[in-house]
Amino acid sequence: MDALNRDSRTSVHFMVSYVLAGGLTVEQSRAVDFQKALLDHGLEFTQTNIRPKSFMLLRQEPSNLQIKLDSAAPQVRSIQIVASNPSCDLDMFGRDAMAATDAYRQVWPAEQHQIIRSTARIHHLYSSQEHAFKYLWETRLRQSPEDFKRLGSRPVAGGGIRLMIPPHAVGDEEPRSIEIRIESFLREQRKLLVETAFVWPRPKVLAKDDNFDTIQRLEALQSYATNEVWNFLT
Repeated sequence: MDALNRDSRTSVHFMVSYVLAGGLTVEQSRAVDFQKALLDHGLEFTQTNIRPKSFMLLRQEPSNLQIKLDSAAPQVRSIQIVASNPSCDLDMFGRDAMAATDAYRQVWPAEQHQIIRSTARIHHLYSSQEHAFKYLWETRLRQSPEDFKRLGSRPVAGGGIRLMIPPHAVGDEEPRSIEIRIESFLREQRKLLVETAFVWPRPKVLAKDDNFDTIQRLEALQSYATNEVWNFLT
């Protein structure tokens, strides 16, 4: 039996976000219009939080989902869609995220949308046959547990590694930076948490009728996380 079980992979976090040019002011009427547009696209939310520069919607069923519109800096706005501990798969999250960006374009129309940066993130959990940090430290990194004695007499309960890959492009693909975080899951000693994130830093212009390429970005991230990152893990 393999030390790390590929079939045990569980998705525990999905996120996609866009930073766009242009400030954001959320009037009550515009917030209501956004909720109506989301409902027209099949998304209903039970909690809302409206502030002058931000608007957040939350739901628990049928799967956790959060949508946040924000203007953290002058003439910059963002839309972020997050599912923590989702009960849906990536395909369903991608459709929900597309519905959110479609509703956004409907309520805040423009001749073009200037995307400054795009980000997508996935967290996966894998089951290990032993303590996940022991697997990572001794099996994958080939380090000695005796090294920890230099830190004192207290046991090390967990840890991990973090990799940063600067923006690059392969072939005709859009340049992207990659961040990978691999660490033992403290709540369950035999679980390994793997976070994979893509950032596309090149600005992009969407015409009035163009869709956000949310699903394509999530699929590219999922493919990398379940192939290249898995190969690195094992």
